[in-house]
Amino acid sequence: MTGSLEARGVSVRYPSGVALDGVSFRVEPGRVAMVAGENGSGKTTLLKAIARLVPAQGRVDLDGRDVSGMARRELARSMAYLPQSVDLVFPIRVFDLVAQGRAPWHAGGLWRSGGEGPAVETAMRAADVSHLASRDAATLSGGERRRVFLARLLAQEAPVWLLDEPTADLDPRHRKEFLSLLREVHAESRATVLWVTHDVDEALALADDVLFLRAGRAVASGPVSDCLRPEVLQATFGLPARIESDSLGRRRVLFL
Repeated sequence: MTGSLEARGVSVRYPSGVALDGVSFRVEPGRVAMVAGENGSGKTTLLKAIARLVPAQGRVDLDGRDVSGMARRELARSMAYLPQSVDLVFPIRVFDLVAQGRAPWHAGGLWRSGGEGPAVETAMRAADVSHLASRDAATLSGGERRRVFLARLLAQEAPVWLLDEPTADLDPRHRKEFLSLLREVHAESRATVLWVTHDVDEALALADDVLFLRAGRAVASGPVSDCLRPEVLQATFGLPARIESDSLGRRRVLFL
């Protein structure tokens, strides 16, 4: 499996109204694609539709295969989903939490921490959380918890990662650390990444491609270099925008 991901006419309707309206885009294997837009634009709903967590119309293909025809276990081996937040209802060791990522690889979706040592330890080293293995996950800081859930995603060994605003609740230092870590582990794994954010500068720093959403509809999609234009930004966020470069040549978006 290479991780080619394509959505065609994906629509989602909730009792309150239409959340997604015919969204189409394609992400080639190994590329990082940002889904950017205002709050309520349908970003999270799109990830959930791709992961089959909400009923949707249209079609999502993984390597040319319709995901609606895949068994849940097979889909979990193919896509790893990291939600905005996860409530830890019961005490659980960090090692055991990361080991949950191995569940799709066992019959019945059960995981056995005793037999998953190497895979779990590799994921924890990659996410720099090995020193937290014996800690209760509920006692971790926000930055530590984000890295632990990244380790669980890595342990799942799926070729597609769906990340829903993974840096949203982090302070600037921990956000920078997480982005640096994600860049490193992606360079090693070459997974296909679909990353939801409303921070356009994050897209500029990490993404190869971008999908801009507004009110459930696609404004533009494709390589960042093609889509990052003032008129697209205004159509997406409702504000005039200017694109600037700093002394190092890094582009930044200034909303006016």
